[in-house]
Amino acid sequence: MNISREYKKVIIAVIVLVLVIGTGIFIYYLKNLPSQELQELLSLPQGAVLTEEQQMKFDAAITVLKKNIDNPQALIALAQVRYDIQDLDGAINVYSRALEIQPTDTLILNNLADIYVQKEEYEKAAEFYLRIIEHTPKWINAYRNLATIYKYHLKDKYLDMEQLLLRGIKIIKDFEGEAPVDLYSLLAVFYDETGNIEKAIENYEIVVESTPENTSAKMRLEELKHNANAAN
Repeated sequence: MNISREYKKVIIAVIVLVLVIGTGIFIYYLKNLPSQELQELLSLPQGAVLTEEQQMKFDAAITVLKKNIDNPQALIALAQVRYDIQDLDGAINVYSRALEIQPTDTLILNNLADIYVQKEEYEKAAEFYLRIIEHTPKWINAYRNLATIYKYHLKDKYLDMEQLLLRGIKIIKDFEGEAPVDLYSLLAVFYDETGNIEKAIENYEIVVESTPENTSAKMRLEELKHNANAAN
């Protein structure tokens, strides 16, 4: 049986159309397939179970990251979900990716420091608190948490707190005319703990003058003055 030339043309046209549609579907599939980097960011630990709220947050982050893998807010949201399910290494991975985009972001730095404290990797935690202090010297918790790490875990570095606190006070005073009283309080405690009673008294006096309702500082100041007078 002979096939007419017109019929052959129809068959060829249909085949071409099928190939075009198939190619289009394949290209669409490739475009919507998450990159290897995104797959790694989105991969949750085996057996991980999310609450309804966590799942909504996770899905929203995925939607944004598929369009723009460099969206810091979506990365932070994803890291928070990982942190909430105690996937600490996964949270570090995602926060680190966000930090590449926003290297001075206090929230990211602080959350990374907190995770490393939980993992008892105190050197790394201290590194992130130092970065916060460098970029945001008014972030009091960074000094406080760093002092705790130095005092109990990296004891040979505790004396570094003096210059860090003095530098923070100077920077803030230069910009704003007055430093937060919490920095003087931390400095007073540092001098108290390291035996520099004269400077401890000096800084406790600043604290009490600025915050007279601070009864613990007032009591410690009176105690130090009493001991100093008794010694003389």
